[in-house]
Amino acid sequence: MDYEFANSTKKHGVKEEVIVRIMESKPGIKVGLSRENLDKRAWIGLDELDQKIEIIAINFISYQYVIHAMQIEKRGGEFDGKMDHLW
Repeated sequence: MDYEFANSTKKHGVKEEVIVRIMESKPGIKVGLSRENLDKRAWIGLDELDQKIEIIAINFISYQYVIHAMQIEKRGGEFDGKMDHLW
């Protein structure tokens, strides 16, 4: 699978290698549709410092367009039950 990264994925300092590793470790879950009417999927995994990372990408069939990647703790609060089974 190929990956493209929006500029917004760089905002929180999550490395592209970490994003790809997390995305390739599990299928993620559908969390909605993009404005192009394509599946928007989410993943949660650990980085090299054992921080929980949340990722959102749009599935463009031939590649994943990653639009969000950040440490969950930066968002504040706990993640909800919908994301719970991503582990």
